[in-house]
Amino acid sequence: MSIICISRGSYYRGREVAHRVAEILGVECISRDSLLETSKEFDIPEIKLMRNIQHATQILERYSFGRERYINFISSSILQRLKQDNHVYHGIAGQTFFYDISHLLRVRIIADLEERVQAEADRENISLDQARMQLKNDDEERQKWALFLYGIDIVDPGLYDLTINVSSMGIENSAELLAEAAKLPCYQATEDSLQRVRDQALSAEIRAALFDFPLAGVSTRDGKAYINVKAPEEQTPQVRKRIEQVVSRITPLEEVEIRVDPFY
Repeated sequence: MSIICISRGSYYRGREVAHRVAEILGVECISRDSLLETSKEFDIPEIKLMRNIQHATQILERYSFGRERYINFISSSILQRLKQDNHVYHGIAGQTFFYDISHLLRVRIIADLEERVQAEADRENISLDQARMQLKNDDEERQKWALFLYGIDIVDPGLYDLTINVSSMGIENSAELLAEAAKLPCYQATEDSLQRVRDQALSAEIRAALFDFPLAGVSTRDGKAYINVKAPEEQTPQVRKRIEQVVSRITPLEEVEIRVDPFY
């Protein structure tokens, strides 16, 4: 089974496609918003809607290292679920948290602008011109958000294996196409690619757990973690002990190597 990450814009019907794909394949469907609902820190309407990147950025800046902590939370939440190899994810840039994973199917869902405008006007009971302006603003803000957080342009076709116009194909045909694509040999998991996902999921979980050390460098391989942080030299023993306490609760972490470098 492949991992399917669907990137969708605002009101592209990508949510419906994702849920239908999950239904066809008999797997679970998760979204960025559903993951945020499990977070005490980031279950915030402004971050979910992203209709004003400046406001959403200010929300994150309320926290020390808010951007880094948000990324650590989201990446850990996504990877912990998708490492089970039985989920479809839809949201923004979910594929950016995977590195060199052969069984990852990266999809972009788009729709014709005028169809989206009409749907937005009907939903919000506003004029077509107002709906068009609102959608244009929403799309721009989502692009800015992805660039701010992950340094990518989400409309770049080179980021995806497939781009589907749901206006042309419809929800059912789009979902069936993705379900069939997920069965292709090139998207089937291998033991090597599964281990890569497990390693990346473990690294993300450790970064999220090290909430007090948002800039910690973390890498893992086969259950062993390498953690690197910077701290005042006189605090090295306390920092090391704190990290050991935090990661001791994480499974399947079998061994950890901690390096504390002094500030210069």
